[in-house]
Amino acid sequence: MKSKKLFSTLVLLSVTVLCLSSCLAQKPVLIGFVASLTGSTSELGVNGRNGLLMAVEEVNAAGGVNGKAVEVVIKDDQNNPEVGLAVDRELQEAGISFIVGHMTSNMATLSVPFVNSQDMLMINPTMSATTLFGQDDHVIGVISPNSDQAAVIKESMVKDSVGKRVAVIYESQNLAYTGTVKDGIAQEIAPVGGQIIYEEAFLASNSTNYLDIAKRVLSTQSDSIVILVSSFDAAMFCQQFYKLNNQTPIYLAAWSMNNDLLLQGGAAVEGVTITSLIDLESQAPAYMAFRDNYLKKYGAEPTFAAVYTYEATMLLLNTVAETANPNPEKVKQAILQKGIYPGLQNEITIDGYGDASRTIYEYVVKNGQFTKAE
Repeated sequence: MKSKKLFSTLVLLSVTVLCLSSCLAQKPVLIGFVASLTGSTSELGVNGRNGLLMAVEEVNAAGGVNGKAVEVVIKDDQNNPEVGLAVDRELQEAGISFIVGHMTSNMATLSVPFVNSQDMLMINPTMSATTLFGQDDHVIGVISPNSDQAAVIKESMVKDSVGKRVAVIYESQNLAYTGTVKDGIAQEIAPVGGQIIYEEAFLASNSTNYLDIAKRVLSTQSDSIVILVSSFDAAMFCQQFYKLNNQTPIYLAAWSMNNDLLLQGGAAVEGVTITSLIDLESQAPAYMAFRDNYLKKYGAEPTFAAVYTYEATMLLLNTVAETANPNPEKVKQAILQKGIYPGLQNEITIDGYGDASRTIYEYVVKNGQFTKAE
């Protein structure tokens, strides 16, 4: 009788252990995604979210991460550092250690110190302020620094022989991005005798007087105009310059590089030169497959934000899958140790600080389309 009771007890314990093991195996892998999903920079955040969701769907369709489904908790930072810090804290309190985001450089001011203090890991798709690079922190990036964009803009000016007097318009809410591109351009053109002769910051809002700013810029009689703003604001400025019969060459940074610029700008953006973080003509098989799926799912061409956030998410999830008992520090060290990763279009090189090196492309708007510069 005692042996039967003991046997029953052992069976019950075994079943309990198996049930617990099964439940644990089914516990999902949780990651957070934080970006501006509302407001003037929402285009960047929405496209990033789209790229992330495609990566998660692809991983889950292939069996998840070591048999566990991936679930994403999505937060809107409203492009406000205080809000961004609050939602980062909400993710941390929910037990989430991995964040993909944020998307605009100004969000790093409060978010990066918080992530560092909590031993979390942030995979950065598009925050490219030069000041964020070369830091031993808890951030891994898949984007090049703004200094690389500044160098391409300078080379474009030299190639176009547009002179050395530059006027700059830049958005002040995302100053961590626009300010470092502006400063990078100043540093790049100084050795060839160039200088920024006029600069004007503005805060993007429904009351922005694009026409008055355009008039002030043209009154400086600069040789070239650099506009460091979102795609919508770039289109609005270009419309005003177009109405004023501007003949001065206009240069835009990669923040403006998406379909909204063409749709909102129309004829006013013809001839504008713009840096790009992706090769729109890429025939790389991985990119072509991603592009086709993105078009089917969202009905639009993928932007650099979608591409980079997809890559950032895959980098994170693949490394988590390859790391035994993954925690933020182990995943970080595993990423740094490997160093080179396949991107959708080309390889991503990540250095000992977790900073990426990528190719920057140059495009010109011709006949309503982005055309690679010669």
